[in-house]
Amino acid sequence: MKTLLAVFALAATLVSCENLYDDSGIPRIRSQKQVDAYNATVSSESEKLICSREKPLGSNIPQWFCVTVAQQERLALEARENIETLGRATSISQ
Repeated sequence: MKTLLAVFALAATLVSCENLYDDSGIPRIRSQKQVDAYNATVSSESEKLICSREKPLGSNIPQWFCVTVAQQERLALEARENIETLGRATSISQ
């Protein structure tokens, strides 16, 4: 009985941890074939996925990391703004 309860508690913990990650409606991608299939169902160009296999920090096991075209454009804009802000801050301090 204790073993069954322990297994149930472990399963509940793992399921609840899975819900901590926001997938923004993007399905789990495990191959380029799945990326192509998902992109075929999306009508807007900005909703299409751009995926790459990357090794997370501290791991040698590559995982699929996906963003939509709109998310990638927003991230690029934020990066440019951050670089410009940093450039202005360093020029003021000199």
